[in-house]
Amino acid sequence: MKDTAAPAASTSGQKGRPTLIVPFTRASHAHIEPMIDVTQQMGSTSVAMGPWDVPAYGYLRNIILDIQASGGAGTGVTATEDSPWNAISEIALIDVNGAPVVGPFSGYDLYLANKYGGYEFGSDPKSSPLFSAVSATGGNFRMLLRVPVEFSAREGLGALPNANAASTWKLRITLAPGNVVYGTQPTTLPAVRIRAYLNAWSQPPQTDLKGNATAQQPPAIGTTSYWSKTTMPVNAGFNTIRLPRMGSLIRNLIFTFRDGSGTRSGGAAGFPDPVSLYWDTRLLKTYSRDFWRHDMFRKTGYSGAAEGVSGLDNGVFVEDYIHDFDGKLGGELRDQYLGTTQSTRYEITGNFTSSGTLTVMTNDVAAASEIFVS
Repeated sequence: MKDTAAPAASTSGQKGRPTLIVPFTRASHAHIEPMIDVTQQMGSTSVAMGPWDVPAYGYLRNIILDIQASGGAGTGVTATEDSPWNAISEIALIDVNGAPVVGPFSGYDLYLANKYGGYEFGSDPKSSPLFSAVSATGGNFRMLLRVPVEFSAREGLGALPNANAASTWKLRITLAPGNVVYGTQPTTLPAVRIRAYLNAWSQPPQTDLKGNATAQQPPAIGTTSYWSKTTMPVNAGFNTIRLPRMGSLIRNLIFTFRDGSGTRSGGAAGFPDPVSLYWDTRLLKTYSRDFWRHDMFRKTGYSGAAEGVSGLDNGVFVEDYIHDFDGKLGGELRDQYLGTTQSTRYEITGNFTSSGTLTVMTNDVAAASEIFVS
């Protein structure tokens, strides 16, 4: 497989010998630095935090969040269905032009993007050794999430320029109130500490130690991966739902169905069985509900109990286009990306056995130039 980060060799130098162009990810170095460390007391109302400037450095890959609740007191604490991820009621990463690249999302949405986004195989945030679910004593918890920008670590594809301190990326977070996170709240709500780390590529030197010229930026620079979401009402019975965000290359779709009471557990039973996906009136797939979940297991390796560590999530169904290299999410050559235009009709159809809402998270790629591997 060719490395798209390496431009074609040119002929120059002594005796017409080809000059090696060192690929970007070989010439550059990974860089991590802390950028935020704030603590906010959880209360009865949401608290908007930020926006914070992302430190200017090289090429932005992602932002890593370490969110830890401590100091809560009381017994018999219970968690709501989406806890602890829903401790973040909104998060958004804004580019230098003021446009959202990731979000606005809930913390649970970001958890799904981490788990099924194909950034690392088997990357269930619950499997982190630092993760701790909501404690029945005090309601304390800890979770780590990434805010993704780059989508191909092998080449640095999707990493974006972040070297102008006068025009910075922004991160904003809203902390949820206690009654969102807890069914039975602690006697004393915890304080939530948010630490964020910039993960970037350095600017490569002009040449390597052997004098070979180096690629100075990631391939197809300016290519941007967007994560967005739309929530649509669903009636009981047969529905044809047209997805709204078209016009780029579709990399991933995550569907979350919640029943009329707002639960995913009810949504798991109310989701159509079977369900069909259409692209410009052409049938792409018809799944039984069980087979779709088996297909998700096959591409993720998540075989644990539903809602458990390395298990699938109730009411969540993933339609990806990122497994063409080795059959696993993130093993992608981009050949399966689904091309769309503004007029494309991407529709999901089926018989919903209960009313509710369908949230569609769309990961689409706006390619600045050729991104496919030949």
